[in-house]
Amino acid sequence: MRVFKTILFSSLIATSTNAAADVWAEREALSNIQSELAALEALVLNARARSNASDRTQFDYEILLSDLRKIQHGITHHLTVPMEPVVPSTIDALSVNYTEHKQ
Repeated sequence: MRVFKTILFSSLIATSTNAAADVWAEREALSNIQSELAALEALVLNARARSNASDRTQFDYEILLSDLRKIQHGITHHLTVPMEPVVPSTIDALSVNYTEHKQ
């Protein structure tokens, strides 16, 4: 019985250590995503600067930038308050349409 308890205790410690490592790995991955989103935002701003306002079809860069910022905010919020429960009614939905057609 003592051997069983030792094995069980060792398993629990290993599991909790892995869980803690997973939390930090997740936080690191989310931090990397934030860096990529910041780089993506710079690319979007560059594309917007190169767009032609007289084109018949316009890409709505402001909506895209707003969505990117919502995602960045969500990640920042999770990293600063990771244990707060998510209330579905407080989640901002992303936009579904980035293209505008002129008549």
